[in-house]
Amino acid sequence: MICFNMAADVRKYFLHIFSIISIIMQYQVIPSYSSDLVDREIVVKPLFHSDNLFFQVLEPESIRYTYKIRQAKNFGGLLNQSYASIDLVPTVPADGCSPISNQHLIEGNVALVERGGCSFLSKTIQAENAGAIIIVITDEDPDNDSMMIEMIEDGTNRSPKIPAVYLLGRDGYMIKKTLQELDLTSAIINIPVNITGIPIHLLNQPPWEPW
Repeated sequence: MICFNMAADVRKYFLHIFSIISIIMQYQVIPSYSSDLVDREIVVKPLFHSDNLFFQVLEPESIRYTYKIRQAKNFGGLLNQSYASIDLVPTVPADGCSPISNQHLIEGNVALVERGGCSFLSKTIQAENAGAIIIVITDEDPDNDSMMIEMIEDGTNRSPKIPAVYLLGRDGYMIKKTLQELDLTSAIINIPVNITGIPIHLLNQPPWEPW
């Protein structure tokens, strides 16, 4: 009887250890910091999508898909309001690290900014100063079609009010490329969109993205 109980306890112990290891592997987080600590980030392996939000491009029709985004972890406002048929405008300069010169197009709309050159927080402040109500920061790597990251503040104790979200580099590249080819200054989007209850195979996701 004693041996039976000991064996059962050992089995429970190893099952418990195995479950902990499984959870750690599923939620594995890899810290990654730039050398100058300006563009600090946490890179998350794309295993789960519970932290993702979504927006939909309405026009141009050729890129009318539903795109994944992820909200900044510890700065900016919450994206808790939906905006329909609002302009998504690439900024000038593209990295949004200096005052934005196409402010007349950005004001009251969503700014699309490329990653790099300065911190995520600095980009958000520049977009907010230009009148943007949301900033979408796309990875500068046009081949990144799956690796989402968690954007964090840069330690400068600044507090922008507008929501900041991260967009995969491949998605951002295709949106900007299409706008340039069609000589358009903006795309028209709905942000965020609710996909609750929609099977992933029924979503109109970008064909280049491995969902």
